[in-house]
Amino acid sequence: MSLNILIVDKAHPALTHKLEGAGFCCETDLTITKDQFQQLEDKYVGLIIRSRFRLDAEAFDSKPNLKFVVRLGAGMENIDIQYAESIGIKCMSTPEGNAPAVAQHCLGLLLNTLRFISESNLEVQEGLWLREKNKGRELSSLTIGIIGFGNTGNAFYNLLIPFNPRILVYDKFKTGFQKTGIEEVSLDYLLEESDVISIHINYIPENYYFMNRTLFLKMKKAPILMNSSRGLVVNSSDLIDALNQKLVSKANLDVVEFEDVNLKIPPKSLWNSTLMQLAQHKDVLITPHIAGQTLESELRHAEIAFQRIDSLKLLD
Repeated sequence: MSLNILIVDKAHPALTHKLEGAGFCCETDLTITKDQFQQLEDKYVGLIIRSRFRLDAEAFDSKPNLKFVVRLGAGMENIDIQYAESIGIKCMSTPEGNAPAVAQHCLGLLLNTLRFISESNLEVQEGLWLREKNKGRELSSLTIGIIGFGNTGNAFYNLLIPFNPRILVYDKFKTGFQKTGIEEVSLDYLLEESDVISIHINYIPENYYFMNRTLFLKMKKAPILMNSSRGLVVNSSDLIDALNQKLVSKANLDVVEFEDVNLKIPPKSLWNSTLMQLAQHKDVLITPHIAGQTLESELRHAEIAFQRIDSLKLLD
């Protein structure tokens, strides 16, 4: 009997190569919809996905022979893990695969902001050569708060260490980090003391609008806010107010709450007023959910996914 795996999102060719070399049969369909998936023959033991469609009870019930799902990447919010595992389907992800890429993107955004790189480039294009105005800050003089110390938070910390800033860490679910140069603190202390706050938490229901007006009001140093986790952890309307009230000095965002299940935002003609204000705010820099998107991370995701699948011993 063939052990078939369906791949519905882009994956590095190494993944298919490794799986087929191990004895699996791989099929790829990068345009399939949820309805089409549910109508397919029930012949797959595995599904490899990013954000093609939501995997709910209806989707899982359509494939009784399914043994596992691998989500390439970190976020699992589009998968009903509780239901899947209640019927014997193993749900796995590869969050460590893009952690270095996300950390480097965060560092790039931060240095860009501290040294006015994008801003001064636009000024030069207008014929302005403003040296004094664009005098920046060095990381060694700053206190950087990291909220969430999983794969990406830890990777960001590793990049920061050579710059010798003061590093504060808050993680609701973990403590006792055996790391040089960090202080484990309460959330309130981090908000009060940080010049930069970088968010690295998963999106789970309790993290909906985690960063909101209540927390912005606790910030004492008008920090730079960075979010590379999920858009829904920051209340965009509250962030705009915080920027306008100088509770936050700058916001560097790789994600926004207006992304759909496919991590895309609406066409500009359909933007609501909040998204329009956010995108056009002079103190906001937004990139289109690309922090984890590198050639190297794509390969790491493939290698880790294969290891996860191989560990299930389905071929034994």
